[in-house]
Amino acid sequence: MAFGAKGSKGESFLAVVVGGGAAFGLVVLTSRAWKACQVDVTGSVPNGLTLLFLGVPIALIVNLVLFNVVFRYAGKAFLFSLIAAAVAITIADLALFSWQGTPATAPGTCPGNVPPWWPTWIPT
Repeated sequence: MAFGAKGSKGESFLAVVVGGGAAFGLVVLTSRAWKACQVDVTGSVPNGLTLLFLGVPIALIVNLVLFNVVFRYAGKAFLFSLIAAAVAITIADLALFSWQGTPATAPGTCPGNVPPWWPTWIPT
């Protein structure tokens, strides 16, 4: 059985590596955006704890489920399935960042809580 075969241990390993890496990247991106805009989302609880106990599990679950679904049903070619899963995770993580990374209800110093370093061609 090949490493990237559908339903194998290799697929599970890839899901954890790709999904976990993307979840970590999303949490780091959100943390940097909140620091740049001085966003305080939870009041008395530090933002880091919110990201650790709420952001990481949500991002990890979304990424792992999405990777498994897209990787299994994207086709028979390993590379195509891997690229399709990575693109799907990127889109989902950008949607999560738009939803919680730039919260409209939390006060911040940036307009719309979008940091100045965020590219204007990527919608939030």
